[in-house]
Amino acid sequence: MEIPFETGPARYQPPQDYPYASDPKLRFDQRRLARIVGVIALGMPVVLGLGGLALGEFRTALSGYYYEPIVLGDFFVGCLIAIGALLMAYRGWSPKVAQLATIAGFAAFAVALVPMDGWIVASGAAIYPEAGYWVHAGAAGILFAILAFFCLFVFTKVPMDTAGEKPALTPAKRRRNVIYRTSGVIIAVSAIAIGVGDLVFGDWWNARSMTFWMEAVILAAFGISWLTQGRVLDPLSDPRDRQDAAIAKQRTR
Repeated sequence: MEIPFETGPARYQPPQDYPYASDPKLRFDQRRLARIVGVIALGMPVVLGLGGLALGEFRTALSGYYYEPIVLGDFFVGCLIAIGALLMAYRGWSPKVAQLATIAGFAAFAVALVPMDGWIVASGAAIYPEAGYWVHAGAAGILFAILAFFCLFVFTKVPMDTAGEKPALTPAKRRRNVIYRTSGVIIAVSAIAIGVGDLVFGDWWNARSMTFWMEAVILAAFGISWLTQGRVLDPLSDPRDRQDAAIAKQRTR
């Protein structure tokens, strides 16, 4: 398998025989899938934060809700499993886009199923806390890195014309690219802040649940970028996107 990371001006061009790039309904279905991913990502920190406040257990990080016995732990794991499954189902417009999304999906599964402080057994003791920390943190780092890469390099790609040159960007594509690049920078900066915050600011960082807030910002940027990819608002849609939606609607009748 080729390395699925491309950064040049001709990155992630749709191959001629790739159905998810050529079929209007499949293109529409992929954008609809992206919308679902975006909604889950946006809603996850809101529900966990409000739920934590209601139960008097506002955690210092989203990962801490894994251990919440009343609904929120299941919600945390369920959201990550859903995001992981949807990312693995996302085919994009190129096999390399699909490969990147699949890697991100596996990383989301690892974050969901390997808790930061290890698994708590009936006696209240934690087992494999050190291994859990490194697997969980490493998977989260991979997930955040790929999400930022999607925003900065995948979603911002411009399709070449038949002569191998870039066509003029549509106003909608320009708007989408501003959102993608802004989201990518936010994800990257927030992820770095999580990595160094506890080391630099120590008790101040943890007392204010700054890891939770940085993770919430990452999920917000992630959700907005995927909603944008899903063309959730009409000003973000190109004429071809509207044609795809019309064709998909006709085929489902």
